[in-house]
Amino acid sequence: MKYTSVVLCLLVSVLASAQTTKVLIVGDSWAEQQWEDGIHDVVFADSGYPQFVSLGDDVAISGSTASDWVVPTELQKITDALSANPSIDTVQLTLGGNDFLDQWNIGLTPMAVTAIKNQIIIDLQIVVDHILAQNINLEIILSFYDYPNFLDTTGGFTGFICAGLHDDMGNPTPLELNQAAVEFEAAFASVATLNPKVFYVSQFGLMQNYFGFPDDSISPGDIPLPGDLTLPSPVEAMRLTIGITDCFHLGAEGYDVLVQNTYDQYFKYRFDTIFKSLFE
Repeated sequence: MKYTSVVLCLLVSVLASAQTTKVLIVGDSWAEQQWEDGIHDVVFADSGYPQFVSLGDDVAISGSTASDWVVPTELQKITDALSANPSIDTVQLTLGGNDFLDQWNIGLTPMAVTAIKNQIIIDLQIVVDHILAQNINLEIILSFYDYPNFLDTTGGFTGFICAGLHDDMGNPTPLELNQAAVEFEAAFASVATLNPKVFYVSQFGLMQNYFGFPDDSISPGDIPLPGDLTLPSPVEAMRLTIGITDCFHLGAEGYDVLVQNTYDQYFKYRFDTIFKSLFE
């Protein structure tokens, strides 16, 4: 028994010291910022898996849309990343947000909205099929977005970018924008129902739940998931760059909450299965 314990301790020590690239982060600015902030590796290590790390070089691209990724040159980037890193068995895919922001506005007819949704689903499915065709052992986790904040980010000289984007969407209220975002994400998530190797984690309401709205006497934890559709994400959750508060992207602390949720809902089980297989 003592010998077995020593062997297990040595094995755990070796696993912790020998890092393996397990997760490829593919997608838009939310993917890129999670990658550049190093959030996944921190969450994995804090959760007991320091031996597993992520990769996002060349495949997490700010501003990219689902429609951008369906062309052969972009799909090849995914192929190259997976070929160069055969230890990767999971791809986190974060796409569709820019397609939504670029095309949706409150003046669209239901038919026009449906057409936009359907095209994004088609594009996501092409990317998903391409990823899964690379390796039979791959799984995909679809991770999308939390509510934006156009209430606290459009004023003053520094708010012109967010104000312009808000104008392009017809100046929707938080309720109108959040309802549309939820409807679009439900459409995106339908891709996960078509393949047992594709999974989906919802992130809606995480920022409201974690940060609360202290100025309005709403404490962290007061708003249950999936959040209050009439409210934006708290301004404290949004990214601050050169003094400018972002209307759509999260700061590092916000992404930490988001990736921890993805770990709790998906990666924990994915990693546990891999770890247990070492003893079979």
